[in-house]
Amino acid sequence: MPNRSAGVIRQDWEPVVMHKTKPRSQDLRDPKAVNQALRSGAPVQTIRKFDAGSNKKATAPAVSSRRLEEETEPAALGRVSTEVRQGDSKSAAGEENEPDRAC
Repeated sequence: MPNRSAGVIRQDWEPVVMHKTKPRSQDLRDPKAVNQALRSGAPVQTIRKFDAGSNKKATAPAVSSRRLEEETEPAALGRVSTEVRQGDSKSAAGEENEPDRAC
């Protein structure tokens, strides 16, 4: 037998509480779990997704034809000359001479 030190022997135990793990949301959405909850009388929340189950096409907001007829601005924009377009693309690519920058 092991030698024990002379003195008072006491136990310093803390109570341990065991909890069940919470069910995962995927398990809660299982049809079997939903049916069981309905049978037992537990509250079941059902939410329908927006436009779920309807075979409708997505529609853009309708612009009234009256508003289009009353509009005074031209529908098409004017064309830009070739030199301006080429200069714009060159400056975007960095081909144009730029002043030296101090780094």
